[in-house]
Amino acid sequence: MMKRLIPILAVALVALACKPAEKPAEEPKPTDISAWEGIIINEIAAHDQDPDAASWIEILNSSDREISLEGLSVLITDDYFTDQSLWDAPAGAKLAAGERLVLSSDDDEGGLRTGISSESEFVLKLAVEDGTCVDIFDRDEVFADGDAAYPRGSYQRIPDGWDTWRNLTYSSRNRENKIFSLDDYKHTAIWTWSSHVAGLSENDFEKLKEFKRLGYDHILLNYVAFESVSALRSTIPFLDKCEELGIAVHCWMQCFYNGGWVSPVDDENKCYREDVYEKIRADAKKYIENFGIRGLHLDYIRFGGTASKHNPSTDVTAIGAVNRCCQEIREILDSYDGGLVASAALMPEKNSQAYYGQVPSQMGKYIHILMPMAYRYSYHWSDSGCKDIINWFANNSGGAQVWAGITTYTGTDSGGVQGMTAEAMRKDIDIFMDSKAAGLVLFRCGLGTFPDVNDLN
Repeated sequence: MMKRLIPILAVALVALACKPAEKPAEEPKPTDISAWEGIIINEIAAHDQDPDAASWIEILNSSDREISLEGLSVLITDDYFTDQSLWDAPAGAKLAAGERLVLSSDDDEGGLRTGISSESEFVLKLAVEDGTCVDIFDRDEVFADGDAAYPRGSYQRIPDGWDTWRNLTYSSRNRENKIFSLDDYKHTAIWTWSSHVAGLSENDFEKLKEFKRLGYDHILLNYVAFESVSALRSTIPFLDKCEELGIAVHCWMQCFYNGGWVSPVDDENKCYREDVYEKIRADAKKYIENFGIRGLHLDYIRFGGTASKHNPSTDVTAIGAVNRCCQEIREILDSYDGGLVASAALMPEKNSQAYYGQVPSQMGKYIHILMPMAYRYSYHWSDSGCKDIINWFANNSGGAQVWAGITTYTGTDSGGVQGMTAEAMRKDIDIFMDSKAAGLVLFRCGLGTFPDVNDLN
Protein backbone atom coordinates (compact mmCIF):
# COMPACT_ATOMS: atom_id res chain seq x y z
CA MET A 1 0.00 0.00 0.00
CA MET A 2 2.78 2.38 0.81
CA LYS A 3 4.41 1.87 -2.59
CA ARG A 4 1.18 2.85 -4.29
CA LEU A 5 0.75 6.04 -2.19
CA ILE A 6 4.17 7.47 -2.93
CA PRO A 7 3.59 8.11 -6.66
CA ILE A 8 0.20 9.59 -5.92
CA LEU A 9 1.67 11.88 -3.29
CA ALA A 10 4.45 12.92 -5.64
CA VAL A 11 1.95 13.84 -8.32
CA ALA A 12 -0.04 15.84 -5.81
CA LEU A 13 3.03 17.74 -4.68
CA VAL A 14 4.00 18.52 -8.27
CA ALA A 15 0.49 19.79 -8.97
CA LEU A 16 0.58 21.93 -5.90
CA ALA A 17 3.93 23.38 -6.87
CA CYS A 18 2.67 24.29 -10.33
CA LYS A 19 -0.48 26.02 -9.07
CA PRO A 20 -0.31 29.74 -9.93
CA ALA A 21 0.43 31.91 -6.90
CA GLU A 22 -2.34 34.28 -5.86
CA LYS A 23 -1.68 37.87 -7.06
CA PRO A 24 -1.17 40.41 -4.27
CA ALA A 25 -3.90 43.03 -3.99
CA GLU A 26 -3.04 46.01 -6.19
CA GLU A 27 -2.56 49.42 -4.57
CA PRO A 28 -5.27 51.83 -5.66
CA LYS A 29 -3.97 54.24 -8.26
CA PRO A 30 -3.99 57.92 -7.29
CA THR A 31 -6.53 60.12 -9.01
CA ASP A 32 -5.44 61.70 -12.26
CA ILE A 33 -5.22 65.41 -11.29
CA SER A 34 -4.53 66.77 -14.76
CA ALA A 35 -8.06 68.24 -14.86
CA TRP A 36 -7.02 70.66 -12.06
CA GLU A 37 -3.60 71.54 -13.42
CA GLY A 38 -3.05 75.26 -12.80
CA ILE A 39 -5.21 75.52 -9.65
CA ILE A 40 -2.87 76.59 -6.84
CA ILE A 41 -2.75 78.03 -3.34
CA ASN A 42 -1.47 81.53 -4.11
CA GLU A 43 -1.61 83.46 -0.83
CA ILE A 44 -2.20 82.62 2.83
CA ALA A 45 -3.05 84.92 5.73
CA ALA A 46 -2.61 82.72 8.82
CA HIS A 47 -3.96 84.93 11.58
CA ASP A 48 -5.85 82.70 13.99
CA GLN A 49 -3.51 83.87 16.77
CA ASP A 50 -4.66 87.47 16.20
CA PRO A 51 -8.19 88.06 17.55
CA ASP A 52 -8.83 91.05 15.27
CA ALA A 53 -7.65 89.45 12.02
CA ALA A 54 -9.24 86.75 9.88
CA SER A 55 -7.38 83.85 8.31
CA TRP A 56 -7.85 83.44 4.59
CA ILE A 57 -6.54 81.54 1.59
CA GLU A 58 -6.46 82.75 -2.00
CA ILE A 59 -6.90 80.08 -4.66
CA LEU A 60 -5.70 81.08 -8.15
CA ASN A 61 -6.36 79.59 -11.56
CA SER A 62 -2.92 80.17 -13.07
CA SER A 63 -3.83 78.40 -16.32
CA ASP A 64 -5.22 79.83 -19.55
CA ARG A 65 -8.51 77.92 -19.37
CA GLU A 66 -11.57 77.71 -17.16
CA ILE A 67 -11.33 74.92 -14.58
CA SER A 68 -14.01 73.26 -12.46
CA LEU A 69 -13.20 73.09 -8.74
CA GLU A 70 -15.61 70.26 -8.03
CA GLY A 71 -13.94 67.42 -6.14
CA LEU A 72 -11.35 69.68 -4.48
CA SER A 73 -10.91 70.30 -0.75
CA VAL A 74 -8.52 72.38 1.33
CA LEU A 75 -6.97 70.17 4.04
CA ILE A 76 -4.95 71.27 7.06
CA THR A 77 -2.45 69.40 9.18
CA ASP A 78 -1.28 71.21 12.31
CA ASP A 79 -0.98 70.68 16.07
CA TYR A 80 -4.65 69.74 16.27
CA PHE A 81 -5.67 68.21 12.92
CA THR A 82 -4.37 65.75 10.36
CA ASP A 83 -5.71 66.32 6.85
CA GLN A 84 -8.80 68.00 8.30
CA SER A 85 -11.02 69.61 5.67
CA LEU A 86 -11.25 73.40 5.91
CA TRP A 87 -13.31 73.78 2.75
CA ASP A 88 -14.95 71.60 0.12
CA ALA A 89 -15.72 72.94 -3.33
CA PRO A 90 -19.48 73.23 -3.84
CA ALA A 91 -21.23 71.81 -6.87
CA GLY A 92 -20.73 73.98 -9.94
CA ALA A 93 -17.73 75.86 -8.53
CA LYS A 94 -15.24 76.93 -11.17
CA LEU A 95 -12.59 79.53 -11.86
CA ALA A 96 -11.95 81.33 -15.12
CA ALA A 97 -8.38 81.71 -16.36
CA GLY A 98 -6.54 84.09 -14.00
CA GLU A 99 -9.48 84.27 -11.59
CA ARG A 100 -9.04 84.17 -7.80
CA LEU A 101 -11.16 82.73 -5.02
CA VAL A 102 -10.66 83.99 -1.45
CA LEU A 103 -11.76 81.66 1.36
CA SER A 104 -11.93 83.41 4.74
CA SER A 105 -12.56 82.31 8.31
CA ASP A 106 -14.89 85.27 8.83
CA ASP A 107 -17.19 84.13 6.02
CA ASP A 108 -19.99 82.06 7.53
CA GLU A 109 -21.11 80.73 4.16
CA GLY A 110 -18.60 79.06 1.89
CA GLY A 111 -15.50 80.16 3.79
CA LEU A 112 -12.93 78.33 5.90
CA ARG A 113 -14.29 76.20 8.72
CA THR A 114 -11.59 77.41 11.10
CA GLY A 115 -8.69 79.82 11.26
CA ILE A 116 -5.01 79.06 10.66
CA SER A 117 -2.31 79.97 13.16
CA SER A 118 1.16 80.62 11.83
CA GLU A 119 2.66 80.43 15.32
CA SER A 120 2.74 76.63 14.96
CA GLU A 121 3.63 74.22 12.16
CA PHE A 122 0.96 73.72 9.53
CA VAL A 123 0.56 72.18 6.10
CA LEU A 124 -2.19 73.13 3.66
CA LYS A 125 -3.14 70.88 0.76
CA LEU A 126 -5.46 71.25 -2.16
CA ALA A 127 -6.50 67.65 -2.61
CA VAL A 128 -9.14 65.37 -4.13
CA GLU A 129 -11.29 62.87 -2.21
CA ASP A 130 -8.70 60.08 -1.99
CA GLY A 131 -6.07 62.52 -0.72
CA THR A 132 -4.20 62.95 -4.00
CA CYS A 133 -2.49 66.32 -3.73
CA VAL A 134 -3.09 69.02 -6.34
CA ASP A 135 -1.02 71.68 -4.53
CA ILE A 136 0.65 71.97 -1.14
CA PHE A 137 2.08 74.63 1.20
CA ASP A 138 4.25 73.43 4.07
CA ARG A 139 4.93 76.49 6.19
CA ASP A 140 7.91 75.06 8.02
CA GLU A 141 9.47 73.67 4.88
CA VAL A 142 9.13 76.93 2.96
CA PHE A 143 10.10 79.08 5.93
CA ALA A 144 12.66 77.00 7.76
CA ASP A 145 12.89 79.38 10.72
CA GLY A 146 9.14 79.18 11.26
CA ASP A 147 8.42 82.84 10.54
CA ALA A 148 4.91 83.72 11.67
CA ALA A 149 2.82 85.81 9.31
CA TYR A 150 2.64 89.49 10.21
CA PRO A 151 -0.76 90.58 11.61
CA ARG A 152 -1.74 92.37 8.38
CA GLY A 153 0.62 90.50 6.08
CA SER A 154 0.56 87.15 4.31
CA TYR A 155 2.57 84.36 2.77
CA GLN A 156 2.61 85.10 -0.96
CA ARG A 157 3.89 83.51 -4.12
CA ILE A 158 6.15 86.14 -5.66
CA PRO A 159 5.83 86.70 -8.59
CA ASP A 160 2.14 85.97 -8.68
CA GLY A 161 1.48 82.26 -9.26
CA TRP A 162 5.15 81.22 -9.23
CA ASP A 163 6.89 78.78 -6.86
CA THR A 164 8.84 81.25 -4.72
CA TRP A 165 7.17 82.21 -1.43
CA ARG A 166 7.68 85.41 0.60
CA ASN A 167 6.48 86.44 4.05
CA LEU A 168 5.42 90.08 3.56
CA THR A 169 4.19 92.64 6.07
CA TYR A 170 1.27 93.51 3.76
CA SER A 171 -1.15 91.38 1.79
CA SER A 172 -2.51 91.32 -1.77
CA ARG A 173 -5.91 89.81 -1.11
CA ASN A 174 -7.77 89.16 -4.37
CA ARG A 175 -5.11 91.10 -6.30
CA GLU A 176 -1.88 90.29 -8.08
CA ASN A 177 0.95 89.46 -5.69
CA LYS A 178 3.62 92.12 -6.20
CA ILE A 179 6.37 93.75 -4.21
CA PHE A 180 5.34 97.32 -3.46
CA SER A 181 6.74 99.85 -5.92
CA LEU A 182 6.16 103.57 -6.27
CA ASP A 183 6.06 103.03 -10.03
CA ASP A 184 2.70 101.24 -9.65
CA TYR A 185 1.07 104.25 -7.98
CA LYS A 186 0.50 107.86 -8.94
CA HIS A 187 2.89 110.25 -7.19
CA THR A 188 0.10 112.03 -5.37
CA ALA A 189 -0.37 112.05 -1.60
CA ILE A 190 -2.46 113.67 1.12
CA TRP A 191 -1.37 114.52 4.68
CA THR A 192 -4.16 113.06 6.83
CA TRP A 193 -4.77 113.44 10.56
CA SER A 194 -6.21 110.58 12.61
CA SER A 195 -9.34 112.69 13.15
CA HIS A 196 -10.03 112.54 9.40
CA VAL A 197 -10.42 108.75 9.33
CA ALA A 198 -14.02 108.82 10.55
CA GLY A 199 -15.13 111.27 7.87
CA LEU A 200 -13.32 109.38 5.12
CA SER A 201 -15.06 106.19 6.27
CA GLU A 202 -18.64 107.52 6.31
CA ASN A 203 -21.24 106.25 3.83
CA ASP A 204 -19.22 103.19 2.84
CA PHE A 205 -15.98 105.20 2.50
CA GLU A 206 -17.51 107.59 -0.02
CA LYS A 207 -14.90 110.32 0.51
CA LEU A 208 -11.98 107.87 0.38
CA LYS A 209 -13.30 106.43 -2.87
CA GLU A 210 -13.60 109.96 -4.24
CA PHE A 211 -9.91 110.60 -3.46
CA LYS A 212 -9.01 107.50 -5.43
CA ARG A 213 -11.24 108.49 -8.36
CA LEU A 214 -9.61 111.94 -8.42
CA GLY A 215 -6.16 110.36 -8.66
CA TYR A 216 -4.72 110.43 -5.11
CA ASP A 217 -2.85 107.17 -4.48
CA HIS A 218 -1.06 107.78 -1.16
CA ILE A 219 -2.30 108.63 2.33
CA LEU A 220 0.21 109.91 4.90
CA LEU A 221 -1.72 108.93 8.04
CA ASN A 222 -0.67 110.52 11.32
CA TYR A 223 0.73 108.10 13.89
CA VAL A 224 -2.05 108.87 16.42
CA ALA A 225 -4.35 106.69 14.28
CA PHE A 226 -2.23 103.66 15.27
CA GLU A 227 -1.74 104.38 18.96
CA SER A 228 -4.94 103.51 20.86
CA VAL A 229 -7.55 100.78 20.93
CA SER A 230 -10.31 103.32 20.32
CA ALA A 231 -8.52 104.80 17.29
CA LEU A 232 -7.83 101.37 15.83
CA ARG A 233 -11.55 100.57 15.71
CA SER A 234 -11.70 103.05 12.84
CA THR A 235 -8.16 102.68 11.54
CA ILE A 236 -8.25 98.92 10.84
CA PRO A 237 -11.29 98.99 8.52
CA PHE A 238 -9.85 102.14 6.94
CA LEU A 239 -6.62 100.28 6.16
CA ASP A 240 -8.63 97.38 4.74
CA LYS A 241 -10.50 99.69 2.39
CA CYS A 242 -7.30 101.42 1.27
CA GLU A 243 -5.87 97.98 0.43
CA GLU A 244 -8.96 97.17 -1.58
CA LEU A 245 -8.90 100.49 -3.46
CA GLY A 246 -5.18 100.42 -4.17
CA ILE A 247 -4.25 103.36 -1.93
CA ALA A 248 -0.85 103.11 -0.24
CA VAL A 249 -0.89 104.14 3.42
CA HIS A 250 2.28 105.53 5.04
CA CYS A 251 2.62 106.19 8.77
CA TRP A 252 3.30 109.88 9.39
CA MET A 253 5.75 109.84 12.30
CA GLN A 254 6.98 112.73 14.47
CA CYS A 255 10.68 112.16 15.07
CA PHE A 256 12.10 114.95 17.25
CA TYR A 257 8.85 116.41 18.56
CA ASN A 258 6.41 115.12 21.17
CA GLY A 259 4.32 118.03 22.35
CA GLY A 260 7.62 119.92 22.40
CA TRP A 261 11.01 119.61 20.71
CA VAL A 262 13.08 116.58 21.68
CA SER A 263 16.76 117.05 20.94
CA PRO A 264 18.56 113.90 19.74
CA VAL A 265 21.86 115.43 20.87
CA ASP A 266 23.19 115.25 24.43
CA ASP A 267 25.24 118.43 24.37
CA GLU A 268 26.74 118.01 27.83
CA ASN A 269 28.06 114.49 27.19
CA LYS A 270 28.84 115.18 23.53
CA CYS A 271 26.92 112.20 22.19
CA TYR A 272 23.66 111.28 20.53
CA ARG A 273 20.73 110.35 22.76
CA GLU A 274 20.28 106.63 22.27
CA ASP A 275 16.89 106.66 24.00
CA VAL A 276 15.51 108.98 21.30
CA TYR A 277 16.72 106.76 18.47
CA GLU A 278 15.62 103.59 20.24
CA LYS A 279 12.05 104.86 20.52
CA ILE A 280 11.95 105.92 16.87
CA ARG A 281 13.24 102.51 15.77
CA ALA A 282 10.75 100.66 17.98
CA ASP A 283 7.84 102.75 16.71
CA ALA A 284 8.91 102.24 13.11
CA LYS A 285 8.97 98.45 13.50
CA LYS A 286 5.60 98.51 15.22
CA TYR A 287 3.93 100.45 12.41
CA ILE A 288 5.47 98.22 9.75
CA GLU A 289 4.87 94.85 11.38
CA ASN A 290 1.47 95.43 12.97
CA PHE A 291 -0.25 97.48 10.30
CA GLY A 292 1.26 96.60 6.93
CA ILE A 293 1.93 100.21 5.96
CA ARG A 294 3.83 100.81 2.74
CA GLY A 295 6.17 103.44 4.08
CA LEU A 296 7.26 105.69 6.92
CA HIS A 297 6.88 109.45 6.58
CA LEU A 298 9.27 111.36 8.83
CA ASP A 299 8.01 114.69 10.12
CA TYR A 300 9.86 116.90 12.60
CA ILE A 301 13.04 115.27 11.34
CA ARG A 302 14.80 118.49 12.27
CA PHE A 303 15.54 120.97 15.00
CA GLY A 304 13.16 123.81 15.77
CA GLY A 305 15.43 126.56 14.46
CA THR A 306 18.24 125.81 16.96
CA ALA A 307 20.43 123.32 15.08
CA SER A 308 23.56 125.50 15.35
CA LYS A 309 23.40 125.18 19.15
CA HIS A 310 23.69 121.39 19.06
CA ASN A 311 27.16 120.74 17.61
CA PRO A 312 29.18 119.68 20.69
CA SER A 313 31.97 118.01 18.68
CA THR A 314 33.10 117.28 15.16
CA ASP A 315 31.62 113.78 15.51
CA VAL A 316 28.32 114.80 17.08
CA THR A 317 26.39 117.44 15.18
CA ALA A 318 22.81 118.46 14.45
CA ILE A 319 23.22 117.49 10.80
CA GLY A 320 24.67 114.15 11.84
CA ALA A 321 21.70 113.58 14.17
CA VAL A 322 19.22 114.10 11.34
CA ASN A 323 21.19 111.94 8.92
CA ARG A 324 21.54 109.14 11.46
CA CYS A 325 17.77 108.97 11.90
CA CYS A 326 17.26 108.86 8.13
CA GLN A 327 19.84 106.10 7.75
CA GLU A 328 18.40 103.96 10.54
CA ILE A 329 14.86 104.25 9.19
CA ARG A 330 16.06 103.25 5.72
CA GLU A 331 17.91 100.23 7.11
CA ILE A 332 14.80 99.11 8.98
CA LEU A 333 12.60 99.47 5.91
CA ASP A 334 15.07 97.58 3.72
CA SER A 335 15.31 94.74 6.24
CA TYR A 336 11.73 93.69 5.41
CA ASP A 337 12.61 93.33 1.73
CA GLY A 338 9.15 94.46 0.67
CA GLY A 339 9.84 97.66 -1.28
CA LEU A 340 8.80 99.86 1.66
CA VAL A 341 9.63 103.54 1.23
CA ALA A 342 10.87 106.39 3.40
CA SER A 343 9.72 109.96 2.92
CA ALA A 344 10.49 113.10 4.90
CA ALA A 345 8.94 116.52 5.36
CA LEU A 346 11.48 119.33 4.91
CA MET A 347 11.42 123.00 5.71
CA PRO A 348 11.27 124.76 2.30
CA GLU A 349 14.27 126.99 2.73
CA LYS A 350 17.60 126.89 0.93
CA ASN A 351 20.80 126.20 2.87
CA SER A 352 19.00 126.29 6.20
CA GLN A 353 21.01 123.60 7.96
CA ALA A 354 22.11 126.01 10.69
CA TYR A 355 18.46 126.31 11.72
CA TYR A 356 17.08 122.83 11.11
CA GLY A 357 20.00 120.44 10.60
CA GLN A 358 18.48 119.35 7.30
CA VAL A 359 20.80 118.93 4.31
CA PRO A 360 18.65 117.48 1.52
CA SER A 361 21.63 116.19 -0.50
CA GLN A 362 22.68 114.11 2.53
CA MET A 363 19.20 113.06 3.66
CA GLY A 364 18.41 111.96 0.11
CA LYS A 365 21.03 109.23 0.31
CA TYR A 366 18.63 107.35 2.59
CA ILE A 367 15.18 108.85 1.99
CA HIS A 368 13.28 107.85 -1.14
CA ILE A 369 11.08 110.97 -1.29
CA LEU A 370 11.86 114.45 0.04
CA MET A 371 8.73 116.54 0.57
CA PRO A 372 9.56 120.24 1.06
CA MET A 373 6.59 121.98 2.66
CA ALA A 374 6.35 124.67 0.00
CA TYR A 375 3.43 126.56 1.53
CA ARG A 376 3.39 129.55 -0.78
CA TYR A 377 0.84 131.55 1.19
CA SER A 378 2.99 131.37 4.32
CA TYR A 379 6.06 132.52 2.40
CA HIS A 380 4.23 134.84 -0.03
CA TRP A 381 5.95 133.35 -3.07
CA SER A 382 5.20 134.37 -6.62
CA ASP A 383 4.57 131.71 -9.26
CA SER A 384 8.23 131.79 -10.25
CA GLY A 385 9.24 131.62 -6.60
CA CYS A 386 7.22 128.39 -6.21
CA LYS A 387 9.08 126.77 -9.09
CA ASP A 388 12.45 128.08 -7.94
CA ILE A 389 12.27 126.52 -4.48
CA ILE A 390 11.21 123.10 -5.77
CA ASN A 391 13.88 123.16 -8.46
CA TRP A 392 16.50 123.93 -5.81
CA PHE A 393 15.48 120.89 -3.79
CA ALA A 394 15.38 118.71 -6.92
CA ASN A 395 18.91 119.84 -7.82
CA ASN A 396 20.11 119.08 -4.27
CA SER A 397 18.18 115.92 -3.44
CA GLY A 398 21.02 113.43 -3.18
CA GLY A 399 19.21 111.18 -5.66
CA ALA A 400 15.83 111.18 -3.91
CA GLN A 401 12.58 112.10 -5.61
CA VAL A 402 11.14 115.49 -4.67
CA TRP A 403 7.38 115.84 -4.22
CA ALA A 404 6.06 119.36 -3.73
CA GLY A 405 4.09 119.77 -0.52
CA ILE A 406 1.45 122.49 -0.96
CA THR A 407 -1.48 123.79 1.04
CA THR A 408 -5.13 123.31 0.19
CA TYR A 409 -5.90 126.69 1.73
CA THR A 410 -4.85 130.30 1.59
CA GLY A 411 -3.73 132.29 4.60
CA THR A 412 -1.72 130.93 7.55
CA ASP A 413 -2.60 128.91 10.63
CA SER A 414 -1.89 131.91 12.84
CA GLY A 415 -3.80 134.39 10.71
CA GLY A 416 -6.72 132.20 9.68
CA VAL A 417 -7.09 129.88 6.72
CA GLN A 418 -9.64 129.50 3.97
CA GLY A 419 -10.07 126.31 1.96
CA MET A 420 -9.44 126.68 -1.74
CA THR A 421 -11.76 125.80 -4.60
CA ALA A 422 -10.81 122.93 -6.89
CA GLU A 423 -10.04 125.43 -9.67
CA ALA A 424 -7.74 127.58 -7.52
CA MET A 425 -5.99 124.54 -6.09
CA ARG A 426 -5.45 123.07 -9.51
CA LYS A 427 -3.86 126.32 -10.66
CA ASP A 428 -1.32 126.07 -7.84
CA ILE A 429 -0.73 122.40 -8.60
CA ASP A 430 0.03 123.19 -12.22
CA ILE A 431 2.54 125.86 -11.18
CA PHE A 432 4.43 123.51 -8.88
CA MET A 433 4.25 120.60 -11.32
CA ASP A 434 5.79 122.82 -13.99
CA SER A 435 8.97 122.59 -11.91
CA LYS A 436 11.22 119.54 -11.42
CA ALA A 437 8.80 118.06 -8.89
CA ALA A 438 8.27 114.31 -9.33
CA GLY A 439 5.08 114.30 -7.29
CA LEU A 440 2.59 116.21 -5.22
CA VAL A 441 1.51 116.21 -1.53
CA LEU A 442 -1.50 118.14 -0.29
CA PHE A 443 -1.79 119.63 3.18
CA ARG A 444 -4.31 118.84 4.24
CA CYS A 445 -7.24 116.45 4.19
CA GLY A 446 -10.54 118.05 5.20
CA LEU A 447 -9.81 121.54 3.95
CA GLY A 448 -10.57 122.77 0.45
CA THR A 449 -12.05 121.00 -2.55
CA PHE A 450 -9.57 118.65 -4.19
CA PRO A 451 -9.26 118.72 -7.99
CA ASP A 452 -8.80 115.80 -10.38
CA VAL A 453 -5.08 115.01 -10.81
CA ASN A 454 -5.27 111.80 -12.83
CA ASP A 455 -3.41 113.47 -15.68
CA LEU A 456 -0.30 114.32 -13.68
CA ASN A 457 1.47 110.95 -13.98
